[in-house]
Amino acid sequence: MSDIALSAQNAGGAPKVSKISEAIIRIAGNSQDGIQAIGGFLARLAGRSEQEVMTFMTIPSTISGGPSIFQVRVGSGEVLSAGDDADVLLAFYQHSYEDHINSLKKGGIVLYDSDHVEPRPEWQKEYHHVGIPISSLTVEAIGGTAKDKGKNIFSLGLVAKMFDLDVPKLEKLIGERFGGKDISILNNALAAFHAGYSHSMGNVLETFKFVESQRKTGHQVVMNGNEALALGLIAAGVRFGAGYPITPWSDVMEILRRELPKYGGTFVRTHRRHRFQWPGYFT
Repeated sequence: MSDIALSAQNAGGAPKVSKISEAIIRIAGNSQDGIQAIGGFLARLAGRSEQEVMTFMTIPSTISGGPSIFQVRVGSGEVLSAGDDADVLLAFYQHSYEDHINSLKKGGIVLYDSDHVEPRPEWQKEYHHVGIPISSLTVEAIGGTAKDKGKNIFSLGLVAKMFDLDVPKLEKLIGERFGGKDISILNNALAAFHAGYSHSMGNVLETFKFVESQRKTGHQVVMNGNEALALGLIAAGVRFGAGYPITPWSDVMEILRRELPKYGGTFVRTHRRHRFQWPGYFT
């Protein structure tokens, strides 16, 4: 974290709260775990909180998914890049931990899924490790109905707790993301988020709070390339789309499925039949 303005030790030995002007968070796991969704929620929250934000992500070049990262840099002041060394590394698997530990600042925080990660003793001296059984707690939170699906939203709750993020705004963003689906999906997502937010942070010595941003004139729009592409297709007059979900195109499909009917259009979700065909079709 940069430019810490204030640190205060709470009574009773609770973690101290440090006010910060920016933070760089790297999320590492597999693309099928919804890594990009966590970063997307954080970026949109920053945009709605009058903060600056920059991101970058990697997408595996395999249909079945694979190792992936999403890095987000949020600041109360001007942010001009996605940053280099991270302040916090959220690691879902052993390979996520081992491949990205060097991207973390010395003394930074490793928040890891203790169901899948075994910390190395030599690294525990250089970085502050916080282990939480994310996968099993997610199953417990949503009743085991989808194994550990939803652990990305549980982890979002953990990050929200660590950085004292705006919970009502995050709840609204989750509602926007899952509101068009079966109500049970939205309920599971909210249950996973609140379970993560209310869970003890264990041996965390410090939590963080962003200093207030200066109110900006005009409106700030935060979107990723997929969102810009989908909205551009609608603006260009496309009124029919068909396709199946596959990273990195899934966001485009979801936006078109939700937005095209508002303009008299239709989107049809298809089933994958040919492994190497392009996943979408538009007219």
